[in-house]
Amino acid sequence: MKELKSPFDNLPSLSQEEALKILCTPINKLELASDYYKAAFHLSKFPGPMTERALLRLIESESSEFPVVIARKKAVEGLARLRCTAAIPAIGRCLTSSDPYLVEISAWALQELDCQDPDLHQLMMSLLDDPKQHRRVLIQSLSCLGVVSAAPRIKSLQDDANPGVSGAALAAVFKLCGQRARLVELELHLALPVQMDRHLAIQDVIDAGEFDLLKATLRAPVSPTFRMRALNALWPEEVGQQNGLDLLVILDGLMRDDPDDLDLVHHYDESPTDAFLIEELFATDFSRCYLAVQTLRSRNPKELWPLLLKCWQRAEKDYGALYFFMLLFRCMTDWPETAQQKIQDLCFFALDRRWPDFIKFKPASILTLMQYSPEIGCSYLSQWLNPGKSPYWACRYAALLAIEPLLHVEEWGTLVENVARNKEDPHRFVRAKVNSLEMNRIGASPPVI
Repeated sequence: MKELKSPFDNLPSLSQEEALKILCTPINKLELASDYYKAAFHLSKFPGPMTERALLRLIESESSEFPVVIARKKAVEGLARLRCTAAIPAIGRCLTSSDPYLVEISAWALQELDCQDPDLHQLMMSLLDDPKQHRRVLIQSLSCLGVVSAAPRIKSLQDDANPGVSGAALAAVFKLCGQRARLVELELHLALPVQMDRHLAIQDVIDAGEFDLLKATLRAPVSPTFRMRALNALWPEEVGQQNGLDLLVILDGLMRDDPDDLDLVHHYDESPTDAFLIEELFATDFSRCYLAVQTLRSRNPKELWPLLLKCWQRAEKDYGALYFFMLLFRCMTDWPETAQQKIQDLCFFALDRRWPDFIKFKPASILTLMQYSPEIGCSYLSQWLNPGKSPYWACRYAALLAIEPLLHVEEWGTLVENVARNKEDPHRFVRAKVNSLEMNRIGASPPVI
């Protein structure tokens, strides 16, 4: 369970004193029903005994009133992130709650706190028999805690009708017992028709830690962010090649994200219209978007351009569509002359600081801008390669990939200095790309990273 942004991130922060004061306020005196939740959220930013005591009081409250019910979950999460092991007994008691969401966050919290209480392990195992519970999280927590005694119960869920449950069980049985007979079934989950199930399957591959499933994972038709996460989790440290796979070839392919490199789960029974295909760029299932891009490549860009302009403003508000607009502009180059400036402006719009640093379309925008306007793009190179100004490693990698063809061109000789500055980049994949570029420039073979 990864940390998610909260709507309270965009509001003025509360001090520890203000948050504690809210939690001491009677419910009938609260300004908003969400005030306790807001206080618990901000309070978790202040480690220490006062914070822990306040959050523990919230967890142990027996009130069934809505402000307490929603805040209790955030308090459990906060204590886990604060690594408050003294909270384990109180969090463990939350496992008996009738609220399956409180049970879910409590199971995750016990995993985060490395709970080794066999009684709580037993309680989590018993919850696996209750279909009303979020059994996927219970399985993951028991697996991460190394509760081998849970394996028989988990094994019985490998055929559950819910792919999220069965996939987690397949990964957990392998992790707990080393039984790999059914692990290959996770490959089938990577091609399930529902995108969320494919997302969960990638996490199951990561949880299993099975490198042999990486190749299939890299072909799953989901956002490249999920595939990058799997690569980062499964690729061995300081290794350039493994089991016939080349790290830099994989990374370059992930950045370019050619739909032909994916196992798409959708197809067209009949040849769709241009208008239909462009509408598909707004689909929430990325397999449909990739299929649309793949099909649009055979169409006439000059006929597509007016259709794209009609939905331009809509695309600027849609994260997925922005990404696939960038991909389409790289896949097709014969656009009308008037399109050049519009595409460039869209790249700058996507690279604006108003967007989150780690959003998926930023690396794609760097590649697109460099394809259409390398002179302008290179003027931003020092910013894109700076980890402080460009914290998402994929943006820095995309910048290096984009300038690779220019390093041997005399007029771009100053680019070498920018590349050299990233020898000590904080991310190993960026360092690997820098080493490769430097070796290729001087005509040597890149070393093992």
